Amino acid sequence: MDFKSFLSFVESRRSIRKYTDQKLGREKIEQLIEAASWAPSNHNRQGWKFIVFEDQQEIFSLAQRTREFVEKSITHTHKLVADKAEELIYYSGAFDQSPTLILVMHKKSPAVSKNIIDMATSKLASGEVVSTAMACQNLLLAAKAMGLGACIMTAPLLAGKVWKSLDNLPMGFEPTCLITLGYPDETPQAPRRKKLEHIIEYR
Repeated sequence: MDFKSFLSFVESRRSIRKYTDQKLGREKIEQLIEAASWAPSNHNRQGWKFIVFEDQQEIFSLAQRTREFVEKSITHTHKLVADKAEELIYYSGAFDQSPTLILVMHKKSPAVSKNIIDMATSKLASGEVVSTAMACQNLLLAAKAMGLGACIMTAPLLAGKVWKSLDNLPMGFEPTCLITLGYPDETPQAPRRKKLEHIIEYR
């Protein structure tokens, strides 16, 4: 594949939030996660986990619990956050109609990072969050190649306690994001992109 073809493919990917009722099936899900597993990772630790939800009632229940938690939490927050309450509550549970939902998790930062690096940067320095993010990008591109739709979501993690309270989560891992998956039921327009001169600095 040459660069022009690759760029055209990347530019054609969209974040899909509306899906048909058609189920993916385990084979397609495993193909997507196989693609994710080939992302680069810090010291090849491959410090990621993918928790797959397929039951529509469970997904809907998680969305309800997430919205309720966020709504309750916002009543105690700063006015600037409260002004965006409706939007935050909506997006925190906007995965409620997704046929398949993946909770992506990253391995907690090694203790050595926390001891020698400022706590604010220890997660990035350990590489686990960045590695997992790259795995997610592989999954998104694989979904596009397979004619599927996908969307990364982080707003639901505002209700962190909801996700951390789930049974049988892998020990030593933390939530990174959610990915919704399914057959697309929308064709969004391409979002505007910043010009290169606005994002590049040569030194």
